[in-house]
Amino acid sequence: KNTKEKDHYLKEIFRLEMSGQSISVSTLSKVLGVSKSSVSNMIKKLVAMNLLNSAPYKSIEFTSHGRELARTIVAKHRLIESFLVEVMNFDPKNVHDIAEEIENRKIDPHGSPIPDVEF
Repeated sequence: KNTKEKDHYLKEIFRLEMSGQSISVSTLSKVLGVSKSSVSNMIKKLVAMNLLNSAPYKSIEFTSHGRELARTIVAKHRLIESFLVEVMNFDPKNVHDIAEEIENRKIDPHGSPIPDVEF
């Protein structure tokens, strides 16, 4: 399964939820710039993973497990962005994509596998 894509969806759904927007396939399609069928397929996968609840004509919502995972992913992403800006002196406009790459690393600089843990 594509962890990066899953994380991206969870981050965007979390962001929409925090801003009080109703979350639908068409909203996500616009926000993510992908087709509605791609969104529907990913939502089905996330529902099967017990991360989201989805029903016809209802807003897409997190399960409690899904919300915790999304909070973890968003926190890790924001911490990495903060580190890049405050410690490494990157321009804030340039850190989002770099943070996404770092988040999805599987091997550390010494060649050791990075354990998959919740922060």
